[in-house]
Amino acid sequence: MTDLKISIGGRTIVNGTTFSVGQGQRICLLGESGSGKSLTASAVLGRLPANAVTEGSIKINGVDVLGVPMSKRPDEARVAMVFQDSAVALNPLVRIREQIIEPLRRHRGLSRQQAESAAVELAESVGLPDPANIIDRFSAELSGGQRQRVCIALALACNTRLMVADEPTTALDVVTQKRVLDVLKKYTAGQHTPALLFITHDFAVASELCSDAVVMKDGDVVEHGQVHSIFAAPENEYTRELIRAARAATVDPYVQKFRRELAELRASDVRDKPHAKIFYDIGEVSREYPMPRKGLFAKREMKTALHPTSLVIGEGERVGIVGVSGSGKTTLLRLMLALEGTDTGAVTCQGREVYPAEVRQLKWYRRKVQYVPQDPASTLDPLMTVKKLVREPLVRLGVPGDHDEMVHDALTSVGLDEKFMNRRANELSGGQAQRLAIARAIATRPDFLLADEPVSGLDLPMREAVVALMRRVSEEHGTGIAVVSHDLSMVASLCERTIVMHAGEVVEDRPTAELLAEPRHDRTKELLNAIPVLQVLPEGIDVPV
Repeated sequence: MTDLKISIGGRTIVNGTTFSVGQGQRICLLGESGSGKSLTASAVLGRLPANAVTEGSIKINGVDVLGVPMSKRPDEARVAMVFQDSAVALNPLVRIREQIIEPLRRHRGLSRQQAESAAVELAESVGLPDPANIIDRFSAELSGGQRQRVCIALALACNTRLMVADEPTTALDVVTQKRVLDVLKKYTAGQHTPALLFITHDFAVASELCSDAVVMKDGDVVEHGQVHSIFAAPENEYTRELIRAARAATVDPYVQKFRRELAELRASDVRDKPHAKIFYDIGEVSREYPMPRKGLFAKREMKTALHPTSLVIGEGERVGIVGVSGSGKTTLLRLMLALEGTDTGAVTCQGREVYPAEVRQLKWYRRKVQYVPQDPASTLDPLMTVKKLVREPLVRLGVPGDHDEMVHDALTSVGLDEKFMNRRANELSGGQAQRLAIARAIATRPDFLLADEPVSGLDLPMREAVVALMRRVSEEHGTGIAVVSHDLSMVASLCERTIVMHAGEVVEDRPTAELLAEPRHDRTKELLNAIPVLQVLPEGIDVPV
């Protein structure tokens, strides 16, 4: 890639980017949202918007492909892609077997019989369990980690010399993420395997996977070189700030801090603080879901997503709920949100039973409890302005007071000023959209927030800002928070208590400091051991208290 420039609507987004990916290399593109890294990858893939104006060149195996769509490129200039959202990348109406067979026959020239055997081998090579049977399923029947491994198998089936992966592990828990990274390590950067262009905002993942790094800011390359050199001695102030945020986003500094605090606490005669009044009393709740029939007349099997579970959460308490995919944490959150009913047991809020019902019957509950989604872009109406989006819950729930003032206060508290009032959600960046989702949740002045992976898709500086915002809202207004996350460092910085779930059961429930400093259960230890380690840390960088 030489002097790549990309402009859209008269605005230059990528400004003279130059770097190369050689055979046997794994290179990462690093930077915060809006830095131009994803648009640079789109240019490599031939997927730029129709109104994009480009300059420079992109050569793959000596063929200039800038502005040439993938369908018109010669075979030697093909590029395979592993997308961030595997659920969108895979065809939900076609079985996995057929999706893998298609590129095998098209790009490798295999017969149907050869392609079927090769599909099973590919599925096995990327670590899918029971590969001969699992590829006969549809994508909706697979977990997130399994779908992502299918995407890698599809990229390998294309028989290309370059693979581009755009944030392929962002939405995965740390255990599944480690497995996916192991597959990428195994099948890229070898003599007979594709080189890898890896796009990420996770410096720890980059330091474990890649040999070289390109750091981008506002469409410019600010640093380029070997990963260990850049991380050990960053030359640019922007890179130093990203590395500082990356270190704050790892769990190790918190573990060391908590161990020191626990040692000091045990040496003193400080008593535990009194328990808060009960807000949530969750008693023996469980949930089963029907599985797809294996045949037309086959008996439908049931899958237990949540075994009988009991929890008590106090007013103003900040609780983290962690676990691998399929552990039951999202099912528990849905029951707490009253989005569906329990098979056994009940959820009560301040002594009043919560159950799925019409909006009018749950107004009392929606005023007390609000939701912060993982992906605000998919939950916010793109046709409504920011002002209307924040006002909507106030109107629907009949909240008394001056709505204009409440909207202004909510937006100001999350750092969105008057100039955002008339913008639409699709005009906001990822971080701004997440702030809007929080403003919409706190506008009704609830007693409790329920959040599902609220920072998983954000870059490091924005992640840090959103976590600080949620902590400030909780401390200033006494708002309780229960957050589902696979990010233990986020839980460590925000939550006073952590619940670890596995296979639909609570396996550990303790204060966060004790749980991270002295994990007891094997599943907790597995989560901690699977977290990527930032391989090179600059000296003199402290974790914010």
